Amino acid sequence: MKLIGLVLLSIIAVGATIEVRTSLGFPVANATVCVASQCVTTNATGHAEVAHTGPAEVYIDGILAWKTYATGHDIVTVTYLQSLEAKPLAISGKLVVKMVKLVNGTYVDLEIPFTENTLARKLPVGNINYQLEVYILRIGDYILGKPVKVSTTLWEPKVDLTALGLVKMCQIKGIPPVTAITLNATHMGRDITAYLITGLNYTGVADTDIWLPNGSRYRLQFKLAEFCNKTLGVNATRLVIRAVDSFGAVRTDWTIAVAGGTYRGQAELWVLPGVVYTVTVDAGFTKKTITVTTRQPSEALIVEVENAYLLLEYQQPPKRVIIGNYTLAEAAPRRIELPPGNYTVIADIGGRNLTYTVTLKPGQTLRLVVGQATVNTQKAATNPIYIFASAVLAIVAAAAYILLRGIPRRRQLARGQSHS
Repeated sequence: MKLIGLVLLSIIAVGATIEVRTSLGFPVANATVCVASQCVTTNATGHAEVAHTGPAEVYIDGILAWKTYATGHDIVTVTYLQSLEAKPLAISGKLVVKMVKLVNGTYVDLEIPFTENTLARKLPVGNINYQLEVYILRIGDYILGKPVKVSTTLWEPKVDLTALGLVKMCQIKGIPPVTAITLNATHMGRDITAYLITGLNYTGVADTDIWLPNGSRYRLQFKLAEFCNKTLGVNATRLVIRAVDSFGAVRTDWTIAVAGGTYRGQAELWVLPGVVYTVTVDAGFTKKTITVTTRQPSEALIVEVENAYLLLEYQQPPKRVIIGNYTLAEAAPRRIELPPGNYTVIADIGGRNLTYTVTLKPGQTLRLVVGQATVNTQKAATNPIYIFASAVLAIVAAAAYILLRGIPRRRQLARGQSHS
């Protein structure tokens, strides 16, 4: 018995060591360790030497965080609570830690403000699971009319706003021509998941590929609550415009101007139904402008610009050729595309202008031979008085010839009658 007593006395005399560290293994200095009403502070390595074994309490930042039994070398591991796990939106308000034991032995309700989930001071978390009361004063930037109280624990510092009915999840799937949805000035893509605070009205803006007549993009404002868990579409027409000539060919060398854009040969774009759009096809030699108003989800518009071709063949090289009021890129063109109509063709050959008049019909290819005839022929062709005088002289000569042949015959008849 005496031996056992001596052993116990030696253990008590030796005391114990308590080591305090974080979950990452870093030492916690200046923690207070109390055993049998005697308190010591951990050093820079997180160790505290206590004179006795027995029930021990570890205080961090003046708050009881851990209870253990000092036996020899005990390790205490703590973490820190720096923010609440509030979802799906951040909250602000105050946190009340109930019945916190302080190092002086008193019990208090500790209040800690928090902003956007972040506590004003961090809380040590050990094996003491304190009760928490979370008072929500603000969700995001929205200030609640009255605080909302949520009860939880230090080990489960979570706040589910959806379960509390404070926030509603809203999913919207945009379909073409919607390209993106903007909410509260935040560009969120075409398919979005938003969290709406109960009781508030939210307005979204849908960006689209729809072109307005002035060349700007159409944007649709809508109430999010009306499209939650639905698809968002916009009433629009997929319009295809083709520029064709009188031969039925799509002319990729012609431009189509519509809704502020320019296309080659064919335009494909989204437009608003019931809205008047102006379409201009520039064929180079002429322009054609029409208006169109769509009604159906998809429509095709064929814009025909009537044209014809004049093929010129030269017997002699001309110095230049003029066709109506059109400016020709070449001095002696071979193939000219023109709108149907009547044209005067003037060819300067050898310093003399040869003039032709042609009529072109839609879809017609007309061949014109341009050449300079001989000098005599040109004079005859260009002197109507000479032609008229020659004709008169020929008639007079013929009449005189007939008259002269008739005179001898009459004389013979006269002689015969006198003999009888």
